[in-house]
Parts: sequence; C-alpha cells; structure tokens
Amino acid sequence: MVFIAGHRGARDLWPENSLLGFRNLCGLGVDAVEFDIHQSADGGLVVIHDPLLDRTAHDSGPVGVRTLKQLTATRLRDAGEECIPTLDSVLDVFGGSPLELHIEIKTDAFGNRYPGIEGRLVDAVKRRGLERRAVLTCFVPEVIETVRRLWPQARVLASLDRRSAEMMGGISPALDHFAAIPGCIVAIEKSLLSLTLPLALKVLGRERLGAWVTNEPKDIAHWLAKPVRQITTDRPDLALTIRRGLVSAAVSS
Repeated sequence: MVFIAGHRGARDLWPENSLLGFRNLCGLGVDAVEFDIHQSADGGLVVIHDPLLDRTAHDSGPVGVRTLKQLTATRLRDAGEECIPTLDSVLDVFGGSPLELHIEIKTDAFGNRYPGIEGRLVDAVKRRGLERRAVLTCFVPEVIETVRRLWPQARVLASLDRRSAEMMGGISPALDHFAAIPGCIVAIEKSLLSLTLPLALKVLGRERLGAWVTNEPKDIAHWLAKPVRQITTDRPDLALTIRRGLVSAAVSS
C-alpha cells in the first residue's frame, strides 16, 4: 500500500507548518507528515518552509537573521494568534503518534547551508527516541551525506525536481548518486517522475521512490496506483478516501 504524507501538515486544509495543522493531521489517519526546518541566528530550530518570513508570517526578511525568541514571537498568517513553532513544539505534537516524520532541512535566504543544522536535528531526534520514525530530508546532496556521516543509521530522503537534477548533471547522474547512499529514499516532483518512472524504478526500486506534490483527485489516484513507496500531498483527506476506494476495489475484484 502506498504511503500518504501530509505536505507541510496538509497546507490546503490548515495553515501550513502550524501546530493547528499538525494536531489536526494526527487525527486524519495518514501515514506520515512532512515539514521544514530553518535555523535561527542563535542556533535554534524552527518549523517554516520559506527562507523569508514574508509569505507565511506577519513580518518580512530572512528567517536566519532573527533570534529564536524573535521568530517564536512572530505570528503566522491565517493562524490566529499562533506564532512560528519551534522544532521541539512540533515534535511534542507528534510524540505519541505513529506517524513517520519527514523533516526537511532547508537552506538560508542566500542558498547557503545553515552551520551545524544537521547535527542539531540529529541530536533532537535522538534525544526524543525518534530514530525509527524520523526521515531526514533535503534537496542538497551534501546535507544528506553530512547527516549520514554524523549518524550512519539515519533514515534519509533526497528530494529531486528539474532544477536540482540539472545541478547534478541530469536525472540519471542524480538517481545514481542517491542510489549509492544505502537506503536513501528519493522523492521526485510528479511531472519529472512521470517522464522518468521506468528509469527511477530500475535504479531505485519502488521501496525507495516517492512522488510529490499530488493534490487533484485524478492525480492522487494515478500515483496511488503506481509502483512507488509514497506520495506527498496537500490534500491527505482526499488521498485517504481514494486509497480506501482502491483497496476496496482490489479486494472485491
């Protein structure tokens, strides 16, 4: 059965990367949650997608130049009085759930890696005993490799789209690179994966392959029927309904 992951905590249902969204997602019945982390100027880890505050918060400018105290006092858009959450506060929400935690390590507003972010994330996961549930993800190959150097047993996932594949010399070298990292899952943007599915399956196999972001019912049904490990979606509610229908049809056929 194809895994379903709620993208940024199901951002088409609730404010993205918000505690409200994460709490609601816990009761939905999905298999995994995906969310993003940045690092504050003083080394704190916060959950927000963009390197700039402008789109999702009531402020502007780079996330990485603000202190943890400043960021956690910055209100999210469309989320009432809720402010940017820390990684710890998000892990508190999911501590008692069975969900896989797909934690994406982001780069700063200038495209640079945050110094020491990989080690801080690894420490947070281990401190809470989440080693089996956490999947540490990134678009940047060097970040994935740093995570594995710090923690050889880490579960890791590499994200790929046209831009990141181009920077690695094309889709074939990119797939080969990540295939050489033992157990590394590769989640590929859906339109690129549509063009390269036979190659990706040959190089990785279905258990190391994912599709993102699938949101329309036809799209969701298409990818749930494909030989992939997982889909990532902003509408996990639709995905769950469609998956139940596919399972029922398979049982009755």
